[in-house]
Amino acid sequence: MTYEYLLRQAALHLYTAARQYDENFRLVRLCRIDPELTDDEDAALILKSDLIRKHSESMPLVFTVNHDLIYGWVPSGEANFLLGPARFSGSLSFVHNLDVPGFDENSYAQSIPRSTLELFVEDLLLLFNLNRSGSKEEPFLIDTELLRWNCVSTASKDDTLKTLYNTIFENVENSFAHNPFNHEKRECNCIREGNVGGLKEILTERFPGRYGRLSPDPLKQEIYLGIVAITIASRAAIEGGLHPETAFYLSDISIQRLDACSDPNTALKTVYEAEIHYAELVAELKNAGSVNPAEENRHISHCKDYIFAHMHEKLTINDIARAIGLAPNYLSALFHKCEGKTLKQYILEEKVSLIKNMLTYSSYSYIQIAAYLGFSSQSHMGQEFKKVTGMTPRAFREKNAREDFLESLS
Repeated sequence: MTYEYLLRQAALHLYTAARQYDENFRLVRLCRIDPELTDDEDAALILKSDLIRKHSESMPLVFTVNHDLIYGWVPSGEANFLLGPARFSGSLSFVHNLDVPGFDENSYAQSIPRSTLELFVEDLLLLFNLNRSGSKEEPFLIDTELLRWNCVSTASKDDTLKTLYNTIFENVENSFAHNPFNHEKRECNCIREGNVGGLKEILTERFPGRYGRLSPDPLKQEIYLGIVAITIASRAAIEGGLHPETAFYLSDISIQRLDACSDPNTALKTVYEAEIHYAELVAELKNAGSVNPAEENRHISHCKDYIFAHMHEKLTINDIARAIGLAPNYLSALFHKCEGKTLKQYILEEKVSLIKNMLTYSSYSYIQIAAYLGFSSQSHMGQEFKKVTGMTPRAFREKNAREDFLESLS
């Protein structure tokens, strides 16, 4: 296969040199518009570098030499390509830089016309994708992947401020304002207080045209807004007493579901359900009298974090005290003083809470749940569960489990 046409087009596009090398890095073809603008000795110095050798079979590189001139390297097996030197307009920086002592960039650097990154990337992709099938095993590379691998945005503070104040001016001219901050505060207060009914009322309030534009695509717009809303809701729930790990796990799950949405309405519903779920969890804690004080003792916080992370083990006060650096007797007394219950009682209540969830939302057998949560036997778990709930695990599951899980057990 001959690459002469593509190399000539790249040289014309960028007003620079386009070189082809074989698998042993020997020069096969050179196309250039102006011989005065390139130096073959400089290209040889670039080819000897570790940067090129280490990326001989991976992603195309866009890199600077001595933080000045820009080159592109396309690894493609038997045919490899080097484009450059080039210069671009705009504020861009590159992940990869090659320091080459003795590189004579000053001899011709100022004579190179400025090109654009878009043209440079286009030529790199044409050369890289030419021998690829476009199949699942060998997909075509796209510009966003190439830029993510190679480029770092370096928009200056002045550029950011310019955009900010221009946006403010345009929005004032068009009488645009974001949704009221008080609306967000009321949402957070409802989640923090476990006020499910109040939150449902607030979430019916919509402000068409008053949400910041995060994307021109309607689906992406709702997903981006949803990620913000779920993140804020998770923090409000933590302030309301929900364990941080529980809040973070729920946030992860909700955002994953949001990312899988295929239309804006489904995305809106997903966010709505996540916020309501946070409020319901806080409400359950408050109804059970299990809400943590806003400023919890740091030793108690460490203790609870340890319990949460080791819920599947047989937890003892000695193990917990050793892990957080306190004497067992002191930890027991401190926990009872701060929480109004013994540490053993707290551990049991937390395990029972997990058992309830597993009985309701999973098809795990009783013996599997007992083993997972560190009980010595299924009967031991049953005794402890009944001590707290007044019901056996079987009776609780039959009353609360979803029909699809019950069917899977029969």
